[in-house]
Amino acid sequence: MIRFLKPAGGRPLVSRLKAEIADPEIERLVDTWLRLAGDGPLPDKSGFDPLEHPRLLPRMWIYQLTDDRRDFICRLCGEEIRHVWGRSTKGVALSQIATPENLRTNLQRWLYCVSAPAVLLGRSSSESARFVVKRLSLPFRDREGGYYVVGASRYDFNEVDPFDGSPPYRHSQSAVAVRAFDLIADARLVDAQAIISSRTCAAQASPSA
Repeated sequence: MIRFLKPAGGRPLVSRLKAEIADPEIERLVDTWLRLAGDGPLPDKSGFDPLEHPRLLPRMWIYQLTDDRRDFICRLCGEEIRHVWGRSTKGVALSQIATPENLRTNLQRWLYCVSAPAVLLGRSSSESARFVVKRLSLPFRDREGGYYVVGASRYDFNEVDPFDGSPPYRHSQSAVAVRAFDLIADARLVDAQAIISSRTCAAQASPSA
C-alpha cells in the first residue's frame, strides 16, 4: 500500500516527509537531494558524493535501472546492508536479492520512483514493531540517460536477525510517496518565505532615518 503526501495548507511537505523518516541522517540525505535537484526533479548523479554523508554511508545503497527497465543492479552497498544480507550485494541484480513474492512490488515502486519521478519512504513492519526497516528512495539520472535510485535504510536490529537465513523482506510493506515536483516546489516556497521573513525582521530592526 502506498500513501501519497500532497501539498496542503499548513505544514510543509518537506517537514511532513521528515516527520515520517524520523532519522536525522536520512533527513540530511533529503536535503542533499533537494539541493542537487536545482531546476529539475532528477538530479545528475555525478553531483552526488556519498562521502558527504559519512555517518550514513554504512546504511546507504545505490541501484541502477537496467536498459530493458526490468531490473536494478546494485552499485553501492554499505557495511550495514552487507551485515543484514550476510554478503555484499554490489554488482548483484535486485531480482537475485528479493524474494519472488516481493520482487514485483519493489520493481514497481522503484520504476515509479524514477519515472514519476517521486521520493519514496518504504516501511516494513511486524506485529511487534512500528517498523523493521525504513528505506528512503531518491531518483537520480546520469548524463547518458541512465536512471538510479539512491537511498538509505534504517534497521531495527531487535527485529532483524541477519543470521537467521532469511532476508528482511518477510514483513508487511507499506510506503509513503511524494512527487518530486511537489517536494521541490514546497522547499523553494519555504526558502522564499524564510528570506522574506529575515528581510522583514532586518528592516524592523534597522533604525529609522
